[in-house]
Amino acid sequence: MISSKRLDGWKFLLFIAPWLIGFTIFFLLPFGTAVFYAFTDARLPGSTDFNFIGMSNFSTLMGDPIFGKSVANTIYFVLLGVPIVTTGMLLIALLLNLDVKGIALFRTFYYLPTLVPIVATVIIWRLVFNSEFGVLNGFLGLFGMGKVNWLGGAGMIKPVIILLQIWISGSGVLIFLAALKGVPSHLYEAALIDGASRIRRFFSITLPMISPSILFVLVIQTMYNFQMFTEAMLLSNGGPNYASYTYVFHIYKAAFTDLKFSMAMAQSIILFAMILAVTMFILKASNRFVYYEGEGRG
Repeated sequence: MISSKRLDGWKFLLFIAPWLIGFTIFFLLPFGTAVFYAFTDARLPGSTDFNFIGMSNFSTLMGDPIFGKSVANTIYFVLLGVPIVTTGMLLIALLLNLDVKGIALFRTFYYLPTLVPIVATVIIWRLVFNSEFGVLNGFLGLFGMGKVNWLGGAGMIKPVIILLQIWISGSGVLIFLAALKGVPSHLYEAALIDGASRIRRFFSITLPMISPSILFVLVIQTMYNFQMFTEAMLLSNGGPNYASYTYVFHIYKAAFTDLKFSMAMAQSIILFAMILAVTMFILKASNRFVYYEGEGRG
């Protein structure tokens, strides 16, 4: 019996060996390297000319006003952008779930932007929202409206980025659409017999039944917004006046522009801690709003 259990153990290790090797090479080693360099003054990755400086990198970051702005902007996108984008995904999924003629074509059209590389999408949006010759301002001009500085105004750039996220949210919409298709029809039939209104059916049946999908999208969107980079860099280069200067943008500048590799690693450690803390909070709070059929609330 003992030898049989030991053999099963070796089989188990053999089957998960590819995952263990990949996890070690692509996560544990890079993470360990980042932690190591975060306590040094290394300027380049792989550099052997460095000194251990303890918590100096972290204390320097706490006194850096630009770092503070990057944290504030990232928190803005997480606290405001994630709920807006997630709600937008759900509303679009509800529209695409309607049983109307040609709905499959609309679903295809909405998912297409997701297939376009994000860099190309951002470039297209620069043409649409350009303050001088942009398509949107040209359209507004037809109604006698003045030009709007979409990308150059500190109060406008964040909403434009959030709107861009809704535009490329085809994958999230697809998840919600699949969840909506999985809601048992007999629940709606019973609610109709009881005289429940459309709004009551949505809040009492639809939302609870798709709540696991909502949780999944919330976690994914939270992680995405913490690591947002491409949109902020290509749309406005972090401006104007650091209005779209995100946390990962600051890491990028530290590592590849200022050649402060150790400072970038210190920021990466803080980012990892923030994502972990917020994700754990969402998962813990999900016990109050996520419903699993057959088990009640999570």
